[in-house]
Amino acid sequence: MSLFSFLKPTAKKATIMPAGISFEVKPGQSVLEAGLSHGYAMPHSCTVGTCGSCKCRVDEGKIRELTNFAYVLEADELQSNMVLTCQTALKSDAVFHIPNFELKQLHPPEDFEGKIVATEDLTHDTKKVVIELDRPIWFDAGQYVQIYSDEVYGGRSYSFALPPAEDGVRNIELFIRKVPGGEFTSALFDQKLAGSAVKVHGPSGNFWLREGRGPIICVGGGSGLAPIISLLEQAVKKPLGRPCVMFFGARSQADLYCLERIEAISKAWDGAFQFIPVLSDEPADSDWNGLRGFVNTAIASEAGQYISSDTQVYLCGPPPMIDAVSETVSELGILENNIHADKFLDASHGLSRAE
Repeated sequence: MSLFSFLKPTAKKATIMPAGISFEVKPGQSVLEAGLSHGYAMPHSCTVGTCGSCKCRVDEGKIRELTNFAYVLEADELQSNMVLTCQTALKSDAVFHIPNFELKQLHPPEDFEGKIVATEDLTHDTKKVVIELDRPIWFDAGQYVQIYSDEVYGGRSYSFALPPAEDGVRNIELFIRKVPGGEFTSALFDQKLAGSAVKVHGPSGNFWLREGRGPIICVGGGSGLAPIISLLEQAVKKPLGRPCVMFFGARSQADLYCLERIEAISKAWDGAFQFIPVLSDEPADSDWNGLRGFVNTAIASEAGQYISSDTQVYLCGPPPMIDAVSETVSELGILENNIHADKFLDASHGLSRAE
């Protein structure tokens, strides 16, 4: 054996406790990337070290920071050996403590070649975009993909706006909202990306419908309606017998969309289903007879019959909405482990999520 074989970096083992699973982490790979590649439901959202969703404690072993944790973690967290798995490489075998790790097998993310084949205006600032892939993709309803275009720098993440299929999906649908100053969305809405080739990486994300018997509360805001539609359209394929209420937070009637698809979900739902749109900026003299204000206030007043110890809450939308609703449903007695959120962040938050 040559000297060079001793110097060559080798794979290390990451163990997740208390789940008790282990997987190989290749040289230069992050712990998050390695776990996802093995199909494990690693907690994560942005994947670029800014959201903090993947933070956990390292109990044993030596690690290497791919970027400085101090940008996201507090001083006391750093002193407690907290790390970000998306920015952690291994220098030795290591043990990580992730208390709420879910033992669900996911489809490992892959790289696809794609082409934008169709767009459709849903509102004045939201489009449905259809991307044809070079081969089928398998995913869980509620997950997202990352889109890369030669026209702009970096990747953008968008949720599937359709349910998965047994044979995989070749033409994926996304809901994309125009972000002021957003490089990718500006090019898209200016028709500069029509018919263009893109690269697609996915699926990603830990947003899916969990097993259970209790009521379901879904909340979507803006383009955050996409994963909610995906999740519910998949759910109607298999009778659940669970009551569900869906809140859609929008600014005005002009921002409501997908109403026909929501109506179809309501008709096909196995059990009670209620749809409640809530408008925050609807003109006072309009013909709107529905709820006004913010979604969290509406939940506090309208969701009483759906509140139980087994209620699960699924939230997708901008951070202020997610934070407000999370606080409200917690005050109503919903357990933290039953609140599942997917924050739609953009460039203003230092991320490329949904920009």
